Amino acid sequence: MNEPETRLHILYDISKELFSSFPLDNVLKAAMNALAEHLQVRDAGIVIYGDEGEPWITVWAPTGHDVHSRSLTIEQADAIDRVVASGETHFGKKYFVFPVKVNRKSIGALWIDRAYIGDAQEDQKNLLKMIAYLIGLTCQRYRCRDDGSVTEEQPAGGVPNIKPKPHLTQFDKVDWIVGESPAIKKVLETTQIVAATNSSVLLRGETGTGKECFAKAIHALSIRKSKPFVKLNCAALSETVLESELFGHEKGAFTGALCQRAGRFELANGGTLLLDEIGEISPTFQAKLLRVLQEGEFERLGGTKTFKVDVRVICATNKDLEAAVRRGEFRADLYYRINVVPIILPPLRQRDGDIPRLAQVFLEQFNKANGRDFAFEPSALDILTKCAFPGNVRELANCVQRSATLASSNTIAPSDFACQQDQCFSALLWKADGDGIGNNAMHRLDPRDTISSGLRAYAGTPSGATATMEAPGVTERDRLINAMVKAGWVQAKAARILGKTPRQVGYALRRFGIDVIKG
Repeated sequence: MNEPETRLHILYDISKELFSSFPLDNVLKAAMNALAEHLQVRDAGIVIYGDEGEPWITVWAPTGHDVHSRSLTIEQADAIDRVVASGETHFGKKYFVFPVKVNRKSIGALWIDRAYIGDAQEDQKNLLKMIAYLIGLTCQRYRCRDDGSVTEEQPAGGVPNIKPKPHLTQFDKVDWIVGESPAIKKVLETTQIVAATNSSVLLRGETGTGKECFAKAIHALSIRKSKPFVKLNCAALSETVLESELFGHEKGAFTGALCQRAGRFELANGGTLLLDEIGEISPTFQAKLLRVLQEGEFERLGGTKTFKVDVRVICATNKDLEAAVRRGEFRADLYYRINVVPIILPPLRQRDGDIPRLAQVFLEQFNKANGRDFAFEPSALDILTKCAFPGNVRELANCVQRSATLASSNTIAPSDFACQQDQCFSALLWKADGDGIGNNAMHRLDPRDTISSGLRAYAGTPSGATATMEAPGVTERDRLINAMVKAGWVQAKAARILGKTPRQVGYALRRFGIDVIKG
């Protein structure tokens, strides 16, 4: 500590301020002043978010500095948004940020510039965690009754009361995302939390996992939902075309530019812009993109006028960006700018029970579009459930559409699937590529080999022994044995191969009466 005071004494003084009866913003200011006095902190603050996702109570240290005279820097806002979205403490190079929670939900953050407290010891970090916890308890007093109505007086200065955000199910506003598996529910919960902020989001996952659908969900659940949602696939576009698409161009800027054209950033002003396949843009253009992401400013191609826009950018990729940074193919500063809140989308093989639900939805869409009345036999859905689907949701949709198109009756049977007729070309693709489809690094990312610890190790699409394990018609018991053999009878490794937890694998081994071979 900077002064010879006990932790208990500091907590007492701050608690005394927090549990006074003044309006909430005044209470938080008094607590921050007490904190600054005890720890001699001169750059710190408390940010509490309102029900629309905007920071509406912001207090600063020392006395006299508040939201009217100061504003968060980009680095501060990014660190705070990351903590609010994840609910985890952030010990960065510049800032310590602690989540403020009400009923285990992050509604704000306590942040401190670490330069003023040096290399904090564990007792200091624990003290700040407790203070953030006390702030959360204080906010809870100003929240609402059990029926959801506000009970406390409105804070001074017209600041709204803290309202509990209603718990949204995935079908309330994002009914285009289908699934009840734990993996998809977890991602939907994260999506809902992230949507309430303006943080940059990086959607990661294998091809066909629905990155565009989740980007649309983030927009639909945000305060920008009434503004445009604009998307652009950055792959296979030349640098000039990409610059024109994003920033627009003036008449005569290049051959064929016959008139002035607004770019995607202009069209998305006030709303959300999805940049798909962000890992495919050239290093030269990465620098241009970094500028607009940091400053919100750009010029049209061939023009000199500077345009300023307010756009939330969501990026998506199935590429190993960390490896690209190490190879010098992707700028590190751009990587950190877009990777504020990464969301890892689970492959279909890890979404237990979702394949039948998705198949039914795709079949209903086919029926509606073609005026048909097809239905699945239960055994047909069982065949689909056993398939690996390395192309994920997109491949499943294609499989359902093909089977319905060529079905011999209104009831789709197992014999209507291409895999039962030795005509599944995806299976041929699995066997042809020993490292996964298209040598896609996202299929092979291992947390031990990359700084992106959120990505789980998985061998990827079936090939070799794995292709045999996932081949149509193989029983669940056979797949389990094949996975155990491939994993050297290590249950944790077999669980990764099967997309299950070690506990599930252990249960399956007991259910099928399989004895584990120990070396």
